[in-house]
Amino acid sequence: DALLLQLTNTSAYYTYLLLLLKSKVYFAIIAVCLLRRTAVCCNGERS
Repeated sequence: DALLLQLTNTSAYYTYLLLLLKSKVYFAIIAVCLLRRTAVCCNGERS
C-alpha cells in the first residue's frame, strides 16, 4: 500500500516535471520565432 502510494507520487511528480519541461521548450521555440521575426522585420525596414 505504501509502495503504491510512493509509486503514484513519483509518477505524478515526473508527469508534472515533463509538462513543465514541455512548456519551457514551447516557450523557448515561440521566443526564438518572435525574436527572429522582429529581427527580420527591423532589417527589412532599414534597407
